[in-house]
Amino acid sequence: MKKTKIIVFALLLVLLASPIHAFAQSSERGKMFQPEYEIEITDNRAVFSFSDLGVRERNLFSPLDATSLLFSVPPNWKLAPGGLLELHFDVVVSGADLGRIQEDALIGSNLIVRFNQVVLGVISAGATGSYVQQFQIPNDALVPSREDGRHVLSITFDAQLGCTYDLNSVVTIKPSSYFDLLYEEDSPQIDFSRLPAPFYLENSIVPDSVLVVVPDNPDPLELQAAMNVTAGFGAMIDDAYDFNLVNYQALDDVRRSQNHLIFVGLPSHFDVLSDVGFEIPVRDGQFEGVPAASSDDGILQMALSPWNPSKAIMLVSGKSLDALSKAAFAMSTGNVLAYQGSALAYVSNVQFLTSDIPVVEQFTLEDLGYPTEILDGVGTSSVDYRFHISKSQVASKESYIDLVYYHSALLGYGSSSLSVYLNGQVFATDVFTEETEQITTLRVRIPPGVLRYGENLLEIRSSMLVHPSCDEIGFIDPWLTVSNQTLLFLPASEDNLLSDIVFRDLKFFPDLFTSNSDLGNVAFILPASDPVAWGIAGQISYLFGEATRLRISNLNVYFGDAIPDAVRSNRSMIIIGAPGDIPFIDEINNQLPAPFDFNDNTASEQQLQISYRIPSGQSVGYLELLTSPFNSGESILVISGNTSAGVAIAGNVLLQRDLQDQLAGVFAVSDGSQIATGNATSLFSI
Repeated sequence: MKKTKIIVFALLLVLLASPIHAFAQSSERGKMFQPEYEIEITDNRAVFSFSDLGVRERNLFSPLDATSLLFSVPPNWKLAPGGLLELHFDVVVSGADLGRIQEDALIGSNLIVRFNQVVLGVISAGATGSYVQQFQIPNDALVPSREDGRHVLSITFDAQLGCTYDLNSVVTIKPSSYFDLLYEEDSPQIDFSRLPAPFYLENSIVPDSVLVVVPDNPDPLELQAAMNVTAGFGAMIDDAYDFNLVNYQALDDVRRSQNHLIFVGLPSHFDVLSDVGFEIPVRDGQFEGVPAASSDDGILQMALSPWNPSKAIMLVSGKSLDALSKAAFAMSTGNVLAYQGSALAYVSNVQFLTSDIPVVEQFTLEDLGYPTEILDGVGTSSVDYRFHISKSQVASKESYIDLVYYHSALLGYGSSSLSVYLNGQVFATDVFTEETEQITTLRVRIPPGVLRYGENLLEIRSSMLVHPSCDEIGFIDPWLTVSNQTLLFLPASEDNLLSDIVFRDLKFFPDLFTSNSDLGNVAFILPASDPVAWGIAGQISYLFGEATRLRISNLNVYFGDAIPDAVRSNRSMIIIGAPGDIPFIDEINNQLPAPFDFNDNTASEQQLQISYRIPSGQSVGYLELLTSPFNSGESILVISGNTSAGVAIAGNVLLQRDLQDQLAGVFAVSDGSQIATGNATSLFSI
């Protein structure tokens, strides 16, 4: 069980300084990731405003209110003495007793400013006006107070004089406020126990980037390993990030020095690895010093980059393809146990989701071993529960949860609530009332299609706010109790085919392919020599990991001319590449919503009411979705184009939010900016 809490004080929202991610046309997620701010960094000095971190104006109200801002610095930075905070704020004071307060020169409103829990200063906020105040940051405030390494600025507004006099006060913290920080450069900490750091730091003020590097002529198992590693990082980071997959030849000197690098493949494919100071060095394409007992093990290593000491290098490999697969599966869990130092791990075996999960139709959280949980504090808190189900339970239409809870009476009713999430999808919200202060049982029906075969994640998230009151001294600490008598009823269904409850439509991507908790029913079908297609598959793998928060990734990869019968019969397939480069497309061409003409790689649009002639030299991308002809319970998605650039356009449509939102039906064609969509059963474009 995972329990999280974001502490927020009376009527406030935590201002998480997360960069906003915008997307542009590209076949690489790195180019798609464009932070909307610029940090001024010169001579070991970083200057950035609150607005640079995406923080807007924040109002604090009397008698008591507060707000917080969190950020990270790059993994090779350590804050140095001499930094400062300049706070810009407005104060408005009103009320019948305002004149009396001014006449008696009473001061009763203050701002208390803390950085990493160290008080920087207390300033008066008792008179209407605009103010600028600088705070020197002392040495004892330079070290983060949070376990995750993020720095936190907290501002408390104490205006309890309004409890004695008829006064109302509002302080507006302005986004023009800024930090001016000095730092020293040091080597980032290389430690598997800190993953996803140093490859990713939450709320970093400086955008970072990662390249997953695969061989130029990879075996399908090497690409498969890369997809599973990428999915694992998507689950760990759980956010959009500059995370791309490229082939080795594309790793020029600039990319090598500007990115964290993750090499995935046998060591003989990467000659530059001999320059990296791994604990188990690579010489002439071979590992040196691997213990005999670990000769068949997967090998995971990290080291500092020899091309940029502020960046990290990871190697996911082994002495054989089987060993490489073990290393990649282990890496996808995000939980790497390094017994021989913090930067080296051997993986001897991997176990996957069993095919014979027993059917348990009714159980409580107590049956799963979970205690009764108390979520406390103003703001947002959550608690996670994980459980497993069989395939026969996934498609049930009668499943429900009886959520048993109760809470304190110190809440602001109408603005406090709890929400129920299953596998990242919210499907119920209940607003707290005086009646729910007593033991309450809320029955919530589970919508079909939300459950997954294997592991499922149930999250109870509370949003508890209070109305500041002069009847209470200080901040109120409300609580919500989630009882372990909460019951889940998940009956088996006679017909366990998801096809009976899932409507195949491009608008439901990626959910159509995430019905298994480890993605073990999904296979990528790729060209043997198309790095653009490999990169798109990497981006989709990252998205799958982000969408599912998986514990282990079991994606498969095959080339388009060698797809085993067992894969055709038992897996959904995502085919990426130009039609002429993938022989398998020829096999299913007549069953596609828009069959391809292999003379020019264009798709027929005869089922649309209006078809446009594609000018010579114009690249277009195609997306086609169909029920697998080998298994009606699985799906096939074709991501293709009339050129390599067209394939990139099609992949971008799936990954760029404003284009993805336009998808509908089972067929789409795009030139990169416009999309036409259609349904195989309709004569009209949707």
